[in-house]
Amino acid sequence: MGSSVILGAFDAHFHLNPGEHGKEAVKRFKASGGSGINLVNLPDYSIGYSGYYERRYEITIKLANMARESGLRVSVTLGPYPLDYFFWEKGGFDPKQMMLDGAELAAKYCKENLANAIGEIGRPHFHVDPEVTEHSNEVMLRCMQLSREVGCAVVLHTEDLDPAGVEGIYSMAIKAGANPRKVVKHHASPKLNRIRPEISRSILATRDNVRNAVNEKIWNFMLESDYVDDSSKPDKVIPPDSVPRRAVMIRDQYQNHEEIFSSIFHELPEYVFYI
Repeated sequence: MGSSVILGAFDAHFHLNPGEHGKEAVKRFKASGGSGINLVNLPDYSIGYSGYYERRYEITIKLANMARESGLRVSVTLGPYPLDYFFWEKGGFDPKQMMLDGAELAAKYCKENLANAIGEIGRPHFHVDPEVTEHSNEVMLRCMQLSREVGCAVVLHTEDLDPAGVEGIYSMAIKAGANPRKVVKHHASPKLNRIRPEISRSILATRDNVRNAVNEKIWNFMLESDYVDDSSKPDKVIPPDSVPRRAVMIRDQYQNHEEIFSSIFHELPEYVFYI
């Protein structure tokens, strides 16, 4: 079988918080062969309302620099998380406007080359009132417009999509004038990779997901751990070294692994986050 480490794996959706736990997660990822991550802003409602997005974004940028110091290549994704809606609503603010303001600030960071994508933005992943869905769609549309204006990517958090849902995302991207390839559906179903394949996918790096995605033979996806740095829930969502470990699985099970690696770990991440 050869080496148990594959160098060059890129994790398209990774979360960190300040502290030693995050540093250990980065070390674990790198030791397993990981070379780069897309670091995505995490919400923290305990910090209060004043300057909320400025403070969260600055923390994420500092964490990105910490990861870079370890030798990783790091892209940064900043934006209003869909559940921020309820945070702002509870505080008596106009939630849609506050999230739009957060999106504009994220776009500013992208324009200044301090970030590479707006996200994870979109809709709550559970049933909500129609007004919340409507407002969430308006925020998502504006983020896609900002993606067009700035030239950055946009990373989407939504409910699990069926084929009609994927079509809806594609239609929204076209309406906004966004580049569909720079629209990334986070937690995408690999079985829907052929529905509007122009949209990029970020697929949770479980064994079944990876096999299903590779077997579709269409390289419009990246792999993600969606690792959340939470000491009370270790290895949430899946462990930080999951993507490099799946790279070993691909190498051992697929003769065309070099083609797969080139697409999902290098070409697509480079196009989405850096070009």
